Order: sequence, then structure tokens, then C-alpha cells
Amino acid sequence: MGIKDFQEFLESECSSACVSVDLLKISRGFVPKRRGPRYGGSGRFCLVVDAESCLDRLYGGFFSDWVCGGQWNRMTAFLTSLIQACHNANMELVVFFDGCLESQKLPEWLTQQLAQKEKVRLVLRHINNKGTPPPKVWWSQPVFLRGALKMALRHLGVAVACSMDDHHQEVIGFCREHNLQGIVAQESVYTIFDPPRYFSSNNLKLTYKGSLETKEYIMDEIAKCLNLNPNRFCIFAALLGNHILTDDDLYDFRCQLAAAEGGKPVKRGQNNRLENSTIKYTVDFIRNLPATDNLDSVGEVVFKGTKNKAELINRFKQSVQYYLNGTQEGFLKYRPRLKMPGSPRQQGSYPGTQNGHAEISGYGDSLGQQPAPQIVIDPPHHNALGELGRRHGYGSSGDASMNNRHLQFNGVDSNDKLGSSSSSSGSSPTCRLSPEGGWPNKGRTNDVDNKGPPVTPEIVRIASERHQKGLMSSWIYQLLTQCEIKLPVILEDDTNRELPSYIDLYRPIRQTVYSVLFNLNKLKIIHENQSKEQGEAPPRSFDVLVKEWIVRRGTNRPSFEIVIAKPVEWKTPSIERMWLGQQADDKNRRLRAFLTCMQSDSPLMLNTNYVPQHLLIMCCVLRYTLQFGRVLQRQELDAFLAMAVSPLLHDVQTMQDLKLPTIQPRGAQLASLFMAGVETAIFANDVCGAPIPWTMCCPWLFFDGKLFHFKLLKANNNTPLIDMCDGQVDQVLRVERMRQAIMENLRVEFAKPLLPNAAMYAHYPFPPYPGHPGHMAYRPGGRGAPPHGAGPQSQKGRGRGILGRSPIDSRGGQLEIAGVVVGSWGPNLSAGRGGRGGMSPQVMSVGRRGMPGRGYLPSRPIRGRSPALYSMGRGLRPTYRPGMYAARGTGRGFRAVRRAPLRVRPRISGRGRAGKPMTMPGPGRGRGVTVDSSGYVD
Repeated sequence: MGIKDFQEFLESECSSACVSVDLLKISRGFVPKRRGPRYGGSGRFCLVVDAESCLDRLYGGFFSDWVCGGQWNRMTAFLTSLIQACHNANMELVVFFDGCLESQKLPEWLTQQLAQKEKVRLVLRHINNKGTPPPKVWWSQPVFLRGALKMALRHLGVAVACSMDDHHQEVIGFCREHNLQGIVAQESVYTIFDPPRYFSSNNLKLTYKGSLETKEYIMDEIAKCLNLNPNRFCIFAALLGNHILTDDDLYDFRCQLAAAEGGKPVKRGQNNRLENSTIKYTVDFIRNLPATDNLDSVGEVVFKGTKNKAELINRFKQSVQYYLNGTQEGFLKYRPRLKMPGSPRQQGSYPGTQNGHAEISGYGDSLGQQPAPQIVIDPPHHNALGELGRRHGYGSSGDASMNNRHLQFNGVDSNDKLGSSSSSSGSSPTCRLSPEGGWPNKGRTNDVDNKGPPVTPEIVRIASERHQKGLMSSWIYQLLTQCEIKLPVILEDDTNRELPSYIDLYRPIRQTVYSVLFNLNKLKIIHENQSKEQGEAPPRSFDVLVKEWIVRRGTNRPSFEIVIAKPVEWKTPSIERMWLGQQADDKNRRLRAFLTCMQSDSPLMLNTNYVPQHLLIMCCVLRYTLQFGRVLQRQELDAFLAMAVSPLLHDVQTMQDLKLPTIQPRGAQLASLFMAGVETAIFANDVCGAPIPWTMCCPWLFFDGKLFHFKLLKANNNTPLIDMCDGQVDQVLRVERMRQAIMENLRVEFAKPLLPNAAMYAHYPFPPYPGHPGHMAYRPGGRGAPPHGAGPQSQKGRGRGILGRSPIDSRGGQLEIAGVVVGSWGPNLSAGRGGRGGMSPQVMSVGRRGMPGRGYLPSRPIRGRSPALYSMGRGLRPTYRPGMYAARGTGRGFRAVRRAPLRVRPRISGRGRAGKPMTMPGPGRGRGVTVDSSGYVD
């Protein structure tokens, strides 16, 4: 999309407009002039942060451990330092998250997902080959990063807001409505909106010297660099291309500009980056226009010679109007009063949380204390998709019937009435599971009957209110209004079928949650009662169709799948009672409904002696995963539980200093799969009325990707559980209890252990297997000696290492300390024919002969000890006969050790060297007894 490429153009061509600043220094010298309804009167320098542009900055930067699943405690520590520094410098932040479905921007979202999928492929290939963290250029947000950020900011008392319809328009509208001082983002669309001040989020850096450095884009300097009147910026942005007027629509226009200027031809396709020369040609074209008051005449010049000129001109006008709505003048005229179901966006409609926290159980506790906003609410199934096209005056939609709806943006005025057909999109009532012929230019969605059952206006009001505050999963509001959700690409391998896709793994949970959200059980009960009263009633279908936008494994074609809600077996309470119920049994009903959705309704899961409250989310996800099939291995389950009870989980400094010897691809995918389950479980918890308080759902209470990988490496090396728990018996008991609760009444089939990967031994001096690195030569038992090149000289031994065990060389070697050989050992050889059995490494010498000390082996046996026993070490060493190895023809071997017979002569009484009498020692003293070994035969 061309408008996104304009940001890079500013960095490279308008460097004078990008000035390095210190936000903390600016905030200390800030003097408030205007006073707004909420934030302007606080006297602080207040900025709105577009979280979608700086997820990496809020996470803490591009440190390499994100691939392990996310270090949430380190993220909270960074946010604490950031918020504390801002507070001390008289600065206040409002963080704005994207909670919109934005059906009109689905082609753009799907293009981003395909790019993300390619990045995931490169990351997994890097880990598989090298076993090291990927470079920061491939940084991808860990799963559930947005939800974790919302919880962390809410915990720190930072105001959080979530957009509902159009993210960029709502961010700039919030900034103007509350008289804030600027925006922190990295979207070129904000340069067209002309905010009070615009700061870069990519360059945001909190330094150790106490400064918050970034770059500020000076709007006046941008206009000077482009030599363009700011009044023409909206037309310029429209001709760069966006979701309304796409790159394909502007292809002919750009080719004409390139031909007129003598430049190289323009490449076709939405994935191609817009060249700087094309942007300069567009600027020159806008500058040379005699007048821009009449957009129709401008459109005639732009789209002359095209077939569908009228339609393109109409979309060009809508695109210009879209940018005008974000400017100061357009906002004063715009100021919408939306009438979409449950959309209470009025002045001051994005309040922050009270005292940094909210209620901890249910939704009725605090909502009853707050006055309901005066809004107009319609049933959500009436025109839910049709309103999206008329939201900002840049399009409209047709609604042929309640069973056949889709968006269109083809030039119909927003004030016109709805047509009787779905316009020119060529739709059909059949359900298409993938777009035909590529994505259309009108931003339409595919036709499918995704009508949801009617929901009470009070439920929609509560959902919209909590959605705006960021207190609820964004999926809930999207489902109530449009029956659609988007499932992004996560870190999972397309070519590996060992682990299922998170889309399929957690789909049964989502189906159950859909039925609870739309009151399917209550509707069935009402229908059954009516049937009993009125006699036999015609059968009625209670299927709720939900559209899930996904990118499947092994395909580069985005599609959507229709998912049918699946009711639970027992009669769950209605959504009104779960959200607004105040009785004593309502909390128990909420918790049981949540456990039912997670398929974890067992007695021990409710026993806090087995499963603490802050670990209930984790245990429910692990229990559900075990029920799905052979997904987890036994040691992987222990790694999850040992991580959750480890005190290192909350030791940020120790975890930061911890260095992983290697990273396993399966461990990285398991972490992503687990965090996707946590996100689904929190979605179910929000739908069921929050039976688990949000303070007990925070991921930093039970998960750290780096610590999980460290425990997993130990578990895969057959480390005992007591060693995985650092020798702490109390941790072992907690792990055993949680495992008992998770596996209660289940017939668990664990996944079979896999052969270790070559990346596991990337930093060891020898390959893990004989032959090619990463390839294990297969040899059945009893088939004779191994082939040449894979014999004893190249076999690997096992020894102790940083993770309990590590490969050691079995060909023999020497141990040197400070350049002095202090020990040596021989090779490992087979003990019999056919390669069966084996011998332990033969210690040749330890220390230097003749030098007493640790490791000294005397040349003569100690009196009172058998020579054989002394030389055996921990076990009995077999007797070696001469020619034992010579018969095998293996070349180098051990020669038999022959010792001369020992003759001990008794001492004769007499005078010694000091003149003391010499006497014979008496027998029976044990240590003083000497043995005549002259009769021994070797």
C-alpha cells in the first residue's frame, strides 16, 4: 500500500524534518495552555501512543529471547521503569490498541499475514540449522502480546483504550477530543492528519541516563521538503493508495507519470514497494494542478482513459474524504455520533481504569455503579456489517437480505438509502471458503450467512464499554456485532506435522464459547417450553455460524472457515446472569461454565491445595492439550509445571543473565502453542463473566519463555524431577500435585520422544551422530560390527554437563589444566562380537607419575589392599588376557598388563638408622599384615 511507503520516504528524503528529541526534557518544560475535559486539565504533558506501531518498543526491545515464547516478567519490569520515568518527568501516556475487525481492510491484513508467515518460516529454519536466537530483523510479536500489555499497563495504572471501528481515525480523534499534546506512532497516515505533534515510535528508547529519546516529525518542514501546500496533502495521500483506492486502481495513472517523466516502468502488484521516484512524480503532479476545489475535475485528469472512470472517481473522492475526517478542520465537522449496536463513542468515551484496576469477579459489580452512557442501541443482527461502510463517509453497503450481506465501496453516497441488491460485487448466496481471482478492490467480504441470534442491548452496551477500556477480549465485541474474528499467524512450522495448528487445537473451545456467548442453551429451553405449551412445533435450527479468517498451513491463499457453535451438555446460565448476576451461586456457575468450556471440570482442579488460583489458567490449558491427543511428551509436561513453581520465574535479573546453550524448534513451537491456549482461555473467562479475576490471569505469574526452554532442555536430557526443581522438595510436591490434578480421570497418551536434532549439538566440538551431522546411521542389533568410519573411534559417550548430561568424546583424550596434562583416558571398545555390550572408558593415568597429590597413582600397591581392587575404581575391572584384542584385528588395542611377582621380606630385628630397635610386626593387626604373592600367576 502506497501510503505506508511514504513513511520510509520521509526518513530518507526529508531528513531535515526528522529531529531527535528527548520526551522527558520536553515534558519537564511543558506549560499547559488549553484545558480539556479529562487529560488537558491534569497539567501534564500527555501523549497518545499507538500501540500497534510500537509493540516491540513496549515489549522492551529486540532482545533475542522473544522466540522462546515471551519473557513477561522482563516486559513488566521495563514498563515499570518507563512509566516511572514518565511520571517523574510530568508526562502521562494513553496507550491505544487496535480492537477493530476492519472488514474494509481485510486484504491489507491478509497481506500482512502472508508476510508474517514467510518471516516465521525463516525464523524456524534458522533455529533448526543453528540452534541460536534469530536476528532482530525477524522479530515477531510473541503470542498474546497485546493482551499481556493491556494487563501490565492496567496493573501500572496507565490509561488503556481500544478502538472499535477504524483504528487510525479513532486515535487521532481521541487526541483532538481530549486536547492531547501529540501522538507516538510510526504510520505515515498521521502525517496527513496533521496532529499537534508527531513522534516516532521506532526510535523510542529509554536510556540508562534517564532520557526517553526519539525523533519528532515537523509538519511544516515536511511541507517545505515536498514543496507542497498542506491543503493538498489529502489529495496527495489519496493518490498514493490506501484500502479504498488501491494500487491496482492507480497503476495506469502511475505509468502515465513515469512515462511523462522518462522514468522506469512501474511494477504491478500490491506487494511491490512504492518507489521514491513514483512518490516524487505524484508530488509534482499535485503541485502543478491549477486548483483542487473540484475533486471531479481532478479525478477526470487522473483516471482519463480508464474503463470504469466513474467508479474510480467516486472512490477517489471517498479516499480524500477519509483523510479530511482526520484533520483538525474535518474533525470539527465530523464528530460522529455513531448508532452502531453498542457503540457509545461520545466525548470522553474512553475513560481510563479507576485507580489502575477494576472489579475482580463478574461484570455487574462495577457496572452498576457507573451511569450508562446515553446511546442509541439497535439489535446487533440488524445491519451489523452494513454500518461499517458508512462509518466515516467514504462508502456504503447494500443489504439484500439478512442471509446475504457484504460490504461494498463503489461510490454510493453515504446519505443514500440502502439499495435492494448487493450492488456490483457479483456476489452469490453460496458460501465461498476462499476468495476467487484474488482479492477485490472494493474491500468486500465474502458472502456467507453469519447472522447471530439477537442479543439484548444491555449485553452489547456492557461489551462495548469494556471493549473501549481494554478490559475484555476484543473477540467478544467483534462476535456480537459481526460474527467474525481474525486468527493471526503464530510461530508454527508448516512442514512439521508433529504439533497441530493452534487453529484446530483450540477450535472446540471456541465453539463452546460461541454457544455460551449467544445463549444457545437458553434459546433451546425457550423453544422446548413453547413446544410443550403449543403442542408440536416445527423444528428450529439453533446453529450460529461464525466466520474465522485464517491462513492455513501449507497454503499461501488466505481464506475463512465457517465454524458452528457447539452447545454444552448442561444448562448453562444465560449471558445476562453470568455478566450481571449478584447472587451467591452465580460465581460458582461462572466458574463451572468456564471449566466446562475448557473441558477441565474435575474436582481436583477446584482444590487450591492442588491447583493454586493463579495457576488455574495454565493447568486448564495443559489438561485440555492432553485430551486432544499425542501433543505433549511426558517430560514436556514436567517442564511446564517445574517452570511455574520455580522462584526464578520472578527473578528478572537472573533470567536476563541466563544463557541458553541451544534453542530447540519444538520448544519454541510449544511455547507459542501454549500461549495461544492461554489467549483462548482468557477469552472463555471473559465470556463466562470473569470467574477468575484478571489479576490471576496475568501470564507473568506462570510463564516465562526463557525459563521454560531451560527446563525443557533439562527434561529432554533425562534430568530427574528433583534436579529440574533445583533440589527443592517443596517444588517437587507442588509439581506432583498439579500433575495429579491435570491428569485426573484421563487416559493420557503422551507423544513419543523424537530423535534429537543437529541444532541441539551445535556448540559441541563433535557431531552428535556418526557420519553426516544430524544424520544417524541405522544398524539393527546383532548385525555385526558397525561399518568403517562409524566404529569405536567415532562413537559418542555421555557425561555430565550444564544441563545434567552432555556428549563427550569416546576416542580417548587428555585433560590439561594450565598446559599441564593431569589425566588421560583410552577409547571405548566393544566387549564382544556383534557390537553387544561395551566397556567403560579406560583410565590410563591421572596426574604425573612420582608426584604425590590428588589423582596420584602409585607404581606400587598400598599395603593391605589388593592391587586389582585398587585399580578397578567403582566396579570390578575384567581380567585381560594377552592377545585378547589382537585376534580381532582392530589394530590399536590394549596390551595385557603383567606385573612382576611381589616378594615381601620380613624385617629383621636390629638397630635402625636412628639407632632404634627394629622388630617384626605381629600378625593379626590388619593394616600391618604383609602377604607373600610369589605364588601368584598372571
